[in-house]
Amino acid sequence: MRRALWILAAGTVALAAPASASAAPALAAPDVQFDASAPGTVTATVHNRNTQKGTVCWAVDTDNNATFGSGGTDSYATPGQTITVSLRNLSGGPMHAEAFCAYHTPPLGSRDVTSSAPNPPATVNVTAGGGGIPSLSGGM
Repeated sequence: MRRALWILAAGTVALAAPASASAAPALAAPDVQFDASAPGTVTATVHNRNTQKGTVCWAVDTDNNATFGSGGTDSYATPGQTITVSLRNLSGGPMHAEAFCAYHTPPLGSRDVTSSAPNPPATVNVTAGGGGIPSLSGGM
């Protein structure tokens, strides 16, 4: 008799579960501006226009898959936040950059994102003077 009650209870729980989970709302692409701010340096100003808790936006050198900033929390704009971050010691010439938003900080090299701007990536002409080995700089 106890066994029959357990099976019935398990069946009731399964019936009470929702049929499908709701999808997360689409994210707005970030507002972003890229500038060759000094010899060998490109600066990105990224604004996260989203209001959903947990969203982050960041900028990437798409040629080298390098995230602008230090790689720490200062590299990611939270909802409503604007950050200014840089890549330094770049070689002169064109580089391509793009900003992304997602519901989480991406794993290194991941393209698991829900929005991007500009699309296709922006071309920034880097002024010669960098050392050719990118370094990261963050700030607010």
